[in-house]
Amino acid sequence: MIIDVQHHALPRKVFEKFHDPSLPPKPIAIRYDSMFTFAPRLCDLDEHVQMMDDGGVDMALLSVSQFGNIMGKEICREINEEFAEEIARFPGRFAISGCFPQDDPDAAVEEIEYLVKELKYPAVSMITSITPEITLSNKEYMWPIYEKIAELDIPVFVHPNIKPFGAEPECTIAASLSRGYDGAKAAMRLIYDVLPAFPNIKFVLPHFGGALLALKGRALNFYQPPAELGLPPVKEKYRNLSKSPLESAELGHDKAFNDVFDKLYIDGAGSAGWPPITEMAFRCVKHDHLLWATDYPYETHEGRDFRYYIDSLDQMDISEEDKKAFLGGNAARLLKLEK
Repeated sequence: MIIDVQHHALPRKVFEKFHDPSLPPKPIAIRYDSMFTFAPRLCDLDEHVQMMDDGGVDMALLSVSQFGNIMGKEICREINEEFAEEIARFPGRFAISGCFPQDDPDAAVEEIEYLVKELKYPAVSMITSITPEITLSNKEYMWPIYEKIAELDIPVFVHPNIKPFGAEPECTIAASLSRGYDGAKAAMRLIYDVLPAFPNIKFVLPHFGGALLALKGRALNFYQPPAELGLPPVKEKYRNLSKSPLESAELGHDKAFNDVFDKLYIDGAGSAGWPPITEMAFRCVKHDHLLWATDYPYETHEGRDFRYYIDSLDQMDISEEDKKAFLGGNAARLLKLEK
């Protein structure tokens, strides 16, 4: 089974509140100085299924946290309920990673409880940041949410903020680079702040971790393990400098870093199946924590794009077992679809 874990959609009734689906895609300002491109394909699940059939994709996990999570509790509830109604027409083809009002902890906890216990959704989605203050590390906003997620034992699919704070619009920097940096920052917040407090939550980072994989070695060499691990510090003459790989290994800091890093799941969206980043992921991430994803309809547009990505794996030095796990087996296990 091939499962796309980053596949965006928006129920038609919600879409029509903001844009006419008969018109071309249009970026529209929403809350927190963010933009959201209302692409008509978002609200046409029949076309989603056609593209999936053309590309050989069996199931897609629908989400829209980059819009829903900053639009308030009423919009979140409407999205979640309309999704439940719309996917009923396509048994076995879709699952939902529900949205919740990420800037309202009480309402977020209530919505997460509702979408899991009443709507039976297998996962939730959140965005990397909302404002400079509302990040994944913010205890006031996020800790009550994490407590509920840990209680319900559901995975969290993270998505970049469409317009991270301070992102420059010129030269496509906001779209091509800033979201990747925002994703990497989110990963470091999870590694340092969140996972030590909530070690059993399964976080899925988007877009191959943004800039994370390219910077993993640097993050490891600067890693500062928590004092409670009792690991030896760096030598005084090297303090405040990056550790070399040999020094990190001698001190046990590399193992401490990887023990946390290896808890993270990574989705394969972000580059439309560009082979070099896929190969890098298989070198940097545990193979059972990699999940295939397309970012449809923004990043991939046709069934041939899905097929290109799938077929590219045959040109890589990856075992058949790992390919099958990446394309769907890992997602089925994470979403508990195997039961």
